[in-house]
Parts: sequence; structure tokens; C-alpha cells
Amino acid sequence: MTEDGVFSGTVEYYARYRPDFPDAAYDAIATTFELDGRGTLLDLGTGTGHIALRLAERFEAVIGVDLSDEMLAVARTEATARGASNVEWRRGRAEELDLAAGTIRLVTIGNALHWFDREAVLAQCHALLERGGGIAVLDMPGMWSPSMELGEERWLAALGEVVERHLGSRRRAGDGYYEAQHEPAAAALERAGFEQVETGSAAAELTWSIDEVVGYLYSTSFANRSILGDRTEAFEADLRQALATAEPSGRFPRRLEVRWALGHRLA
Repeated sequence: MTEDGVFSGTVEYYARYRPDFPDAAYDAIATTFELDGRGTLLDLGTGTGHIALRLAERFEAVIGVDLSDEMLAVARTEATARGASNVEWRRGRAEELDLAAGTIRLVTIGNALHWFDREAVLAQCHALLERGGGIAVLDMPGMWSPSMELGEERWLAALGEVVERHLGSRRRAGDGYYEAQHEPAAAALERAGFEQVETGSAAAELTWSIDEVVGYLYSTSFANRSILGDRTEAFEADLRQALATAEPSGRFPRRLEVRWALGHRLA
């Protein structure tokens, strides 16, 4: 997912180093909403199109929406490579969609709800869905960010110290700062009028190289090269040394708990 300006200059790293959601998440979506090739999928904050492209074959049509032309260009290229001819990519804000009410079978939001005006977007999603349609909100924690409990792997402590040393303890978000939203997605869905809300989770076991750790950080809203500017070279040198000291094997394990909330529009 991208927000205008927040992920400026990250597309190369985003496309290469951001992991997709695990199969279990897609299986839960397909089973819960009985996806069978009918209807239209709307993927909000689509970024480089991970979700849209993984689910494209399960719908007649797919619409991926994002604010970044760079991200959408990568998504188009990947769609062509996969032969996904039923996907339309649109540049725009999730809060300002030009779509008819009752025409969407499923809305997906992956790692993006925290960037939106969640009440406005969820209310709009409810109106856009056909009766019997649904919404899937997925969240996969990243590598590290200040004030967030994202893992206990020992090398993360070294990474965190480097990020704080160069960028401060408050999590950046482009030119500003990120304000965490602590309300569970399921509660937000229920408040927006979705019914039969259910949640699930799955573990994703990853092992990164030092290049992948650096590349992932450059894909984020809080430690990318645009934010670092002329400090980038010093930051990367410091980071590589700290990581090599913390984990001489050069292999950096990361266990992520991916969570999702699924809701239905029944009336």
C-alpha cells in the first residue's frame, strides 16, 4: 500500500523486498466468501498489486486503487507478465472512489487501513458492496518500527538501535510521523455495519539476508532513502555492521503473525 509522498522513492525496494501474504490468508478469504470466479474485486491501497493479482483468477474483474503512479506501473507490468487481463489499475484516494453502489463483490485492504480515514473508507466500502458481499482487512507486521511490538528476534534490537540513532525514536512517515491506531480491525468493521465478522491468523516464517534487511527498510515509510537523504550511506554502513555483529551467520530469521478480519454485508 502507498500513501502519496509517504512512500516516495520506495517502489524499487517495495516491489523486490516486500513479502506477500501467506497462502493461509488467501485460502481463508476464498473459503469464507465462496469465491468462484464471479463478481468484481476492489483492492484498496493496492501498491504493487500483491493481493489483486493473487485473487484475480477468482473474479470476473479486479480494480486496484493506489495513489502512487510508480507503484501502479509496477503492478501493470506484473499483471502483463502473469497474463492477468481482467485487472484495471486506478490512481486515486480510497476515500474518493468513483464507483456505483452495490457493484463490488469483495473489498480487500492489505496493510493499508491505518493510512486511510477508516470510518469514511469502511462506510464507503459497505455501500459499494453487493448484498452478500464482503470485506477482508489483512495486516502483516513489518520488520521493526518504534513503539510497536513486532518481534523478539535478537537481531531486531540491533536494527532498532541503528534506526533510532539515525532517525529518532518516534516513527517517521514520510515528512511527518506515524500515529498508531490501536483499535482492532474487527471492531472497526462491526462499527461500520459489517456482520458475521470473523478473525484469523497465520504464522509466516521468513529468513532474510543482510541485503534483504536493508532493502526492506528502504521500502518502508519510516526508513527509506528519501527520508535519510544525505545520511543514507552512513545509515547503511552502520546498519550492516550492527547486523553482522548481532548475527554473524548472515541469516536473519523473522516470525510474523499475519492477521485478518473478514466481514459481510448482509442487508
